[in-house]
Amino acid sequence: MNRVFRFLILSVLILSLPSCGNDVASNEEGGSGGGNSSANVNRNNVAANPVFGRLEFPRLKGGNNNIVLIHQASFGVNYCVEWDTDLRPTGWDWSNDGGTLRSQRWSCYQMHAGNSSNRTDRKPRETGDFAEYPNDPELPQQYHFSADPYWNTGYDHGHIFPSADRAYSYNAAANRQTFYLTNMQPQAGGFNSYVWAEMEKQVRKWNSATLRDTLYIVKGGTIDNADNIIKTIGSGKNRIPVPKYFYMAVLRYKKGTFNGGYQAMGFWIRHQSNMADNPDLKPYVYSIRELERLTGIDFFCNLPDNIENAAETRSRENILRDWLLN
Repeated sequence: MNRVFRFLILSVLILSLPSCGNDVASNEEGGSGGGNSSANVNRNNVAANPVFGRLEFPRLKGGNNNIVLIHQASFGVNYCVEWDTDLRPTGWDWSNDGGTLRSQRWSCYQMHAGNSSNRTDRKPRETGDFAEYPNDPELPQQYHFSADPYWNTGYDHGHIFPSADRAYSYNAAANRQTFYLTNMQPQAGGFNSYVWAEMEKQVRKWNSATLRDTLYIVKGGTIDNADNIIKTIGSGKNRIPVPKYFYMAVLRYKKGTFNGGYQAMGFWIRHQSNMADNPDLKPYVYSIRELERLTGIDFFCNLPDNIENAAETRSRENILRDWLLN
């Protein structure tokens, strides 16, 4: 059964538990990653739920207002979202702003032989309030949208976890769940349909048995700093920010390759509408360590420290070669 988990990170807990959990499990649900008993001082606390120890998870932000939404499908965990019910961006000017902000911070998921398909069906377009992009049933009802904040704003419902990454028949739960409003962030049409779509296609190209046993992916837009927010859309309790930048962080496990089988890379790109139809993605490639500096998010924190450090500090030249982008 799906559950919603809320986190209150007390200062005494932070002081007494510098580590955030146990070591990587050797047999993740649906994945192929290997285990390791090496030290890990920054991993997530799995006491609330072992799902938080999955390798696709970044370090949870914690706090009263952050909720982790876990969506299940026939193969197990489909994807997860960190949703901020009361977003307070650093540097936000509240002097003339009595409203409320909310947003997803990221969506994370795995891709492997057990949850991938060659079908490309997408659920048909529906009409009516919340029919096409429904409220997330895993989000407590008091946080549901009373009106879709995207309508008539000029911004697309930008899937963060793509529908095409769960390309089953349209009525399958795995695909339908990608349309929840909690999996959306506002994207300009010329961004969503071009460069962002090309990045998503590139990730799917890596979802091949010759290149991976498992891909671990986390994606989102910048919401935690006022300087990285373009504007807001919606009103009242339906108001959400429009990110100035979007990112993808991808970890690949392939048994028998270097660094214990783990390699990582990131995309970082400014959100603007005038993007090329078929862009060169190389300018947007970053190391995970640099992506962490830009976003303030600790990616792949559940890896043992020695493997994490090696994967996240790979040079850009090596990343381009490792990921066949040179």
